[in-house]
Amino acid sequence: MEVNARKVMLLDENLMDVMKAEKHLLNGGYAVVSLTSANGVLSKVDYERPDILLLDIEMPRLNVTDLLGTLRASEDYEDLVIVLFSDLGADQLQKLCIENDINGYFCKSMDVSQIGEFLNNFFEYGDD
Repeated sequence: MEVNARKVMLLDENLMDVMKAEKHLLNGGYAVVSLTSANGVLSKVDYERPDILLLDIEMPRLNVTDLLGTLRASEDYEDLVIVLFSDLGADQLQKLCIENDINGYFCKSMDVSQIGEFLNNFFEYGDD
């Protein structure tokens, strides 16, 4: 892992999905923090200070509206890239992104080996 690697916080209760995504993110040069429970997620975001929050919007016990509202209202997270990572269809995810000021989405049905390359698109080339 690179010393200045961008940090992704992956929030998803499905351990298999987490393991697959984490493998490809690490191979893509990202530092990864994985959470499989919504408990204390805001505290963990505060502690870890990720560049990207990869979020399963259907995660049990996660109040997505409160989480997104808190993150988007804070100046500390104005540069945080939030990407949905879900089994929902692309139309539903696109609508959720527009309604909730979310940067983008990656459907779990897509080729997960492309996730690192996909996330690179949220940063300018050479922007470290």
